[in-house]
Amino acid sequence: MTVALLQHISYLFYAIAKADNTLSMDEYRSLTEILKRHWTSLDEEQIEVITTQFNALQKANRSPESCFDAFIAYVHQHPEEFTKALRTLLLRSANKIAYAFAKMSKNELHYIAKLSLEFKKINT
Repeated sequence: MTVALLQHISYLFYAIAKADNTLSMDEYRSLTEILKRHWTSLDEEQIEVITTQFNALQKANRSPESCFDAFIAYVHQHPEEFTKALRTLLLRSANKIAYAFAKMSKNELHYIAKLSLEFKKINT
């Protein structure tokens, strides 16, 4: 995976985690656990790219909507990078992040539904 793809994955994860305009420690811990447990094809440096970008987005207090939109724009600019396996992993990971704290909020559900629809559009 390219650095740009990894950075944009962090945009997605940040948007989901902060969809309700808060970012809990449970959601952050869930992210790091998901990366270690389910993203086994990534090495430590690649995981670091995702977590560093995620932290930068949090520090800048970026809006979830702008981050989600940036991720979707990247998806449409680089559809070949989003294999069926990657799309499935992204959706599963987004769901796990959303459920990390007090189940899934309406805003998180909205982003996950939009993500699923956008992935159906590229269907590579």
